[in-house]
Amino acid sequence: MKQVFLILLIISSLACGKDPEPTIVVEKNDDTYSPSKVQPVLEEWQRKTFNYFYDGADPLTGMAYEGNERGTTVTVGGSGFGVMTIIAGSERGWITRQQAAERTQKIVRFLGKAERFKGMWSHWYNTDGTAHPFGNQIKTGDVIESSFMMTGLLTALEYYTSTSATETEIRDSIKSFWNTMDWRFYARSGNALQWLWFSQEDRLDLNIKGWNEGWIAYILALAAPDPHNISQDIYAKGWQSNGGIFHANQSFYGYNLPLGENKGGPMFFAHYSFLGLNPQKIEDNYANYWQQNVAHTMINRHYCIEEASTAYKYDERNWGLTACYGGKPPWNYSARSPTNDDGVIAPTAALGSYPYTPFYSTQVLMNLANMPLTHGTYGFADAYSPGTNTSEKKHLAIDQGPIVVMMENYRSGLIWNLMMKNEQVKLGLNRAGVKDKPAYKQGFHLAVINTLTNEYDMMRHPDRKLFELGYYLESGGSAKFTVTNKAQNKVVLEKTVTGNAGENVFEFDGLEILYGKQHTIKMIAPDNKEYTILTRLR
Repeated sequence: MKQVFLILLIISSLACGKDPEPTIVVEKNDDTYSPSKVQPVLEEWQRKTFNYFYDGADPLTGMAYEGNERGTTVTVGGSGFGVMTIIAGSERGWITRQQAAERTQKIVRFLGKAERFKGMWSHWYNTDGTAHPFGNQIKTGDVIESSFMMTGLLTALEYYTSTSATETEIRDSIKSFWNTMDWRFYARSGNALQWLWFSQEDRLDLNIKGWNEGWIAYILALAAPDPHNISQDIYAKGWQSNGGIFHANQSFYGYNLPLGENKGGPMFFAHYSFLGLNPQKIEDNYANYWQQNVAHTMINRHYCIEEASTAYKYDERNWGLTACYGGKPPWNYSARSPTNDDGVIAPTAALGSYPYTPFYSTQVLMNLANMPLTHGTYGFADAYSPGTNTSEKKHLAIDQGPIVVMMENYRSGLIWNLMMKNEQVKLGLNRAGVKDKPAYKQGFHLAVINTLTNEYDMMRHPDRKLFELGYYLESGGSAKFTVTNKAQNKVVLEKTVTGNAGENVFEFDGLEILYGKQHTIKMIAPDNKEYTILTRLR
């Protein structure tokens, strides 16, 4: 809340005959989103959600349960997300590195004995390693779930690098899995990767075509060793639909959205493939993936706040549509989005978007932390409805995982940094036509302006305690920054820094900055070109 304290110094002295002095207005900084307020909440709820994958995991296998009320059925994709959360927990000090390694060792041992289908895992398993029925079929290989698991395992391959017996076993197991996953078999039609193989019928089903959560499957399939990899032709015909994936002039609420469906679809499209793949570093001939995912998030938020039914009671602290349980009893599972909305919010939608919209995600986090309605055993409930004041207290692994991992990517970049240095991932991205470096333009290249306010909302990083504004330079040299309080037209900070050619971060704070107020930030680049952005500094 904005706080304006009026100090009325009214001196009325009839004896002295003095006129009353004027009212003095003193503005106090808004500290609602200060690091001291945000960091403890972020730490608490990231850790609680992490515990779904540690304390709440299956004790025999180390795998995550599909849901905390699904009995003993364990999930492959959700456990792949869980492998990444275990790494985050180790680095945060919530568990020791040895505990993290031993848990991961337990998981890979289970995966090694589990039924596999041309090298792919099934969607769900019983704890004895037999495939659990998916739909009406039992013996089913699942490419998407297997790709989510391999994302976690490749991240683990880069993390567990010691010569200990435990970490050596983890690496050896992951390499064995990688070398035996037959992606080419799942693309034997020659037209696209297919999602499922019903082995008892020898039938492949469901073409994987973009834009959806399946991009990571293609990146891994392209990178796989011969003879198990797929061709670039299958990638072009399948995922890219020979260019049909691209919508040159598609825009919603003023945000360009070159990929994807009307108004972006459910938020997990911007999460699942990007838990390990850093969209800031990814651009091809169709899109810059950072701008795509931020726009997707902003469209989802804009719809909730401005376009949705008022009966749903969405607002700046209650937004985010993606796949979750919810709705009128009996609670149904649905991929909610701006075009499929029934008043149900999933916390994973906003919280899994932390790197894209840190301030807006924090508004949701701080609200949820004070709403017991949304609290479950391991973090936030899977879904809630502000309009009916009801919630679904279940947890789902595929919803809990993105919260932990994307919070960590915002806080430290840990999972992105590990995954993006993997040689197989680099090869897959290269074969998919991803450029060596995105062709960013000089200026504030990562900032996406809120089209409602024409502002870029910024808060201080809760761990590093400074504002961090990305900027891009065409050539290295001195860049001069000026921060001006817009209402007062007062320069509150001037700072000259040395930037490299390419991406940089301007870190700043200042005693004269009024938090919660509009400021303009101007950069004079080394070539003397000027760039200005209107911000609200929180």
